[in-house]
Amino acid sequence: MGKHDPVLLKEMLATQLIRVFVHDSDEFVDSDEKVHFSTGQSNFSFKDFLRQYCRELKLRADVFPVKRQVVDNTQNLDLNTTAKKGILGRERLTPYLTNGTYAVVVANLLHPIG
Repeated sequence: MGKHDPVLLKEMLATQLIRVFVHDSDEFVDSDEKVHFSTGQSNFSFKDFLRQYCRELKLRADVFPVKRQVVDNTQNLDLNTTAKKGILGRERLTPYLTNGTYAVVVANLLHPIG
């Protein structure tokens, strides 16, 4: 970060979020299925690095599921059944919310920015 413009760097740290994607590779899949693992996302902000004398951050954020595929809702409405036939619950596809999954990021700087 030493070669970046200090004003742009401070603006980026103050306004931008860092996205961390989590891929669950411990899922059980049959050998005949296409493999689509659950994907979660956490967002972190490093604006605390702008505080004076701040050189280390330990951040924690919840992991939220990312939608796997676009769901076709055109065939869902059937007068004899419920409107949500054939759709699996998001919690069943990605257990991040039901298990309370979170991500922890530790960031260190050699010199404080603020």
